[in-house]
Amino acid sequence: MKQYHLSGNYVEAVPGANRGPDFVGIGVQKSGTTWAGEILAQHPKVLIQKKEISFFIHHFHRGYDWYEKWFQGRGDGIAGEFSVNYFYSPRPESDRKEFYPKWNPRRKLLFWRDNPSARDELKKRYPKVKVLAFFRNPVQRAWSHYWFWRNRRERNRKTIVPFQQMFKDDGRWLRLQGHYADLLSHWRQSFPDFGVFLFDDIRERPVALAKELFEFVGVDPDFNPVFPGAVNPGRYPSMPEEIRENVIEYYREQVLSFAAMIGRDLDHWLVMKNGVP
Repeated sequence: MKQYHLSGNYVEAVPGANRGPDFVGIGVQKSGTTWAGEILAQHPKVLIQKKEISFFIHHFHRGYDWYEKWFQGRGDGIAGEFSVNYFYSPRPESDRKEFYPKWNPRRKLLFWRDNPSARDELKKRYPKVKVLAFFRNPVQRAWSHYWFWRNRRERNRKTIVPFQQMFKDDGRWLRLQGHYADLLSHWRQSFPDFGVFLFDDIRERPVALAKELFEFVGVDPDFNPVFPGAVNPGRYPSMPEEIRENVIEYYREQVLSFAAMIGRDLDHWLVMKNGVP
């Protein structure tokens, strides 16, 4: 069966009746979705033609025929995609009114009038799709996300805002994207086949995690993939202790609620070991 390796080769769509995805990956930035996509794409019964199609966010105006062509060629296997930004659509009403018009006015139309809810549209069109959601420690996520943004700004010689200021004042995208519990409940209620996976498990138990991914999407879990090294590694300094303590306290209730929802002990996300949460 044809397949797509995320390192680069595009598989041309083949003629035939369109059919939507069998699975969709969502979640938070830098949470291991690229790693998971690399693992799944190696399976002979899995087709992934492109990561981050972002149809329900950026390309909804193209229509479902355009979207479903990405899943042609699966044969007797399955096909899917990973678009992590689906997880955050829709955002809270206050975010829609205040954040996007201020941060990027051109995106207000794209995100909130034409594409009101990735979750609702996905459920309406593909109610039986399997959803894989990926998460990581929100403290680490915020710091990693900030430095991804900052490094890009520096390359383009644009103004840099300190982390503390962005997190407090203009950082709705930085702060609220760590509010996992607030959005997770709505997703789980919308899709009966909903799996939660953690970035921690990529480092601590990658072989077991790969089997869990295969089992969840419904293919032979005994397939042995080649495990990639660090995928899209971030390069940034350690978070200063005083900042780290404040961010941990900010996310404490969210982490406890999220842990209870998924049945995992995440206390280590709130405890600093050698200065690292």
